[in-house]
Amino acid sequence: MSLLPTKLTFGETSLTIIDRHGEPWLTARELARALGYRDQSAVLRIYARNQDEFTEDMTCTVTMTVQADDQRRDIRVFSPRGCHLIAMFSRTSQAKVFRRWVLHVLEAHIRGSGEECQLMPLLALTRKRWGHAFTPRGFNSVSLNAALVLNYLLKACDDNRWHSLSYREMGAAIGISNISVYKVLVRLDEWGLIGRKPGNGGTPSQVRVYSSKIRQQLKHGSLDSDDGLPWLH
Repeated sequence: MSLLPTKLTFGETSLTIIDRHGEPWLTARELARALGYRDQSAVLRIYARNQDEFTEDMTCTVTMTVQADDQRRDIRVFSPRGCHLIAMFSRTSQAKVFRRWVLHVLEAHIRGSGEECQLMPLLALTRKRWGHAFTPRGFNSVSLNAALVLNYLLKACDDNRWHSLSYREMGAAIGISNISVYKVLVRLDEWGLIGRKPGNGGTPSQVRVYSSKIRQQLKHGSLDSDDGLPWLH
C-alpha cells in the first residue's frame, strides 16, 4: 500500500500525484498547471528542446486512463528531478518558487512519505498564518521559508534550551538568504513559537524553540487562538 498522498498542494493548485515505485511523479499536464501554463504543450516543448538532458529516472511515458474521454493513452510523467529541470528552463513567474517547492516538499516525500514528512504540516501552519498576506495567488515563498526554518529549528534545537545561531549558517543550510532567516525568526517570535535574543555587533542570535507548543499545534492541525497566539491579519 502506498504511503504517498494522492494530491499535494502548490499554492492554490491541487496537484495529482502519480506513485511510481514509491516516488511522487507529476504528469506533464499537472506540471504545466503548477508552472502557470495554459496546457501541457508548453512543458512538452521544453522537454523536446532539451530531452538530451533528461534521463530515464527523470521522465518516461506511462499508459493511463484519461478522465476527459475515459481512454487509455501514453502520458509523459516527470520525477521530482525531472520537474525541477523543466522548471529550470521555464520562464514563468511561478518557476522559481516551484523549484524550491519541488526540492523541499515533493522530494521530502521520497525521504519520508506521507505523515512521516514534517514539512507538509509545518507548511500548512505557516501558510495559514502568513500564506495570503503577501501574494494573493500562487505559492507563497514566505510561508515556505517559515516552514523550512521551523523544520531546521526542530531538528537542531529540540531541547528547550537557548542556542546560538548564525543567520548566515542557517540560511546556507536551508537554501535561503540570511535576511529571510532573520525575518522569519522575528515573526516566529511574535507568534510565540520561539524565544529570540538578537545578537549585538555580529554575535549570533540566541534562539529557544518551544517545540512542545509547535507539536501541539501540529497535532491539532492549526494555530488557533486558544493558546494565546495572535492571528496574523
